[in-house]
Amino acid sequence: MPDFIDQLRFRLLELGCPVGHMQRSVREAADHREDLMEQALAEGLSAPAAEERVETRLGNPKALAEDLMAARRRSTWCGRHRFIVFALLPLLAFPVFWGLVLWFNLLLGFALGFGWDQHKVQAAADNPATFQYLVMLFHGADYVAIGLVAFLFCLLAGRSAAGRNWMLLACLICTLYSLFIYAHVSPHNFTVGLAYKPQWVQAAIPLFILCLARMNRRRLVRHALKSAVA
Repeated sequence: MPDFIDQLRFRLLELGCPVGHMQRSVREAADHREDLMEQALAEGLSAPAAEERVETRLGNPKALAEDLMAARRRSTWCGRHRFIVFALLPLLAFPVFWGLVLWFNLLLGFALGFGWDQHKVQAAADNPATFQYLVMLFHGADYVAIGLVAFLFCLLAGRSAAGRNWMLLACLICTLYSLFIYAHVSPHNFTVGLAYKPQWVQAAIPLFILCLARMNRRRLVRHALKSAVA
């Protein structure tokens, strides 16, 4: 029969519990089981009888894992309001987040490249060679902004134990926006709007971030399981 702690650990990871929280929960459950075992042995029970009583008092490890996950979600605002955070917030606030991150990236890039001298930036815009550098900087900032916004929702989903379905929904909304929202730069001009042609490269970025998040999750799970076996 599988060990109670092993079942609890596996079920918590299966439910998407943050690895750090899983390790704390499993450690507390193991300490509690050990205390119950010592108490039962001190009462004069044999080892098999004490173990049977402890298992009965601990209950079903899968049910305990689900209760711990529910408590984890209730402990965070994002976990308690998953529909708002992962459905409404990406839908309503993605353009704002994207615009702010894009502006910050451009501001940082221009500051590093030209300092805070506006005349240098204007002169660079009139120089065809330097303007190409500005275009590359602009598109790079655009891609980074989309990726950071998608990463933010993946991070929130992981920290709040919201689950992969909510993470997927948020990234799909980011993908939908990225497919049609665009920003364009020309000499001395900057425009933002909706594109009539799908922008497949930008749209692929949130899905790429989602894949990276899932791969990192699997890596952490494998590491946690190996550490438990060791």
